[in-house]
Amino acid sequence: MTIIPTPWVMALVFVVFLILVYGLNRILYKPLLSFMEAREASIKKDGEGIDCNNSEIIKLHKEAEDIIQAAKIEANAIKSKAKENAKISSEARIAQKRDELNLKYREFVENLEGEKEQLKTSLLTQIPLFKEELKIKLGKLL
Repeated sequence: MTIIPTPWVMALVFVVFLILVYGLNRILYKPLLSFMEAREASIKKDGEGIDCNNSEIIKLHKEAEDIIQAAKIEANAIKSKAKENAKISSEARIAQKRDELNLKYREFVENLEGEKEQLKTSLLTQIPLFKEELKIKLGKLL
């Protein structure tokens, strides 16, 4: 058995089809398309935010590197100043010790000269005794 479509049934199917397309368009397709557009806009906005954040991160990284470089330069300056101060201080102490040692050496030499003079005087005063004792000893030997 074959069914022959009648023009009224075809027209009715066509009208139902148009109503269905209109209803689907209004209920499903338009909200879906608007959701997709909103999602795409949100992704684009987030992408711009990421680009902005990346440039800000690069800027902050550069700033941090500059601060670290300045701190290194300042630390090197402080180290060199401390070394210079220590060198000056040690040179001053060395000079002071050298002067003290020179003074002690001069005192020692003067003291030694004094003892030399005392010994010389003592020996000169005892020469007659030595001569006498020498004569006595030589006399005993001869």
